[in-house]
Amino acid sequence: MLRTILLETNPRFLTWAIREIANWNNEFVPNNYIHIHGNADKIIPIKNVKHDFLIEGGGHFMTVNKAKQIEKIFLNNLREIREKKTE
Repeated sequence: MLRTILLETNPRFLTWAIREIANWNNEFVPNNYIHIHGNADKIIPIKNVKHDFLIEGGGHFMTVNKAKQIEKIFLNNLREIREKKTE
């Protein structure tokens, strides 16, 4: 899937996007979010993130092939998610 995306993406946009991601300097970390991350993400390795929930075998496109697991996290933690939104 990643290969297809890279092949079909406008080269100028792809160059811009990679440069922006590589040079992003985030100065603000909101407190009203939850971080769901996969332990098989090769683009953003698990060792580089602080996650709230871990998806076993989840990669960078896990919203496609692990959607049911992500949905379950949201449904099981809806109260906490809503409370964080109001902080």
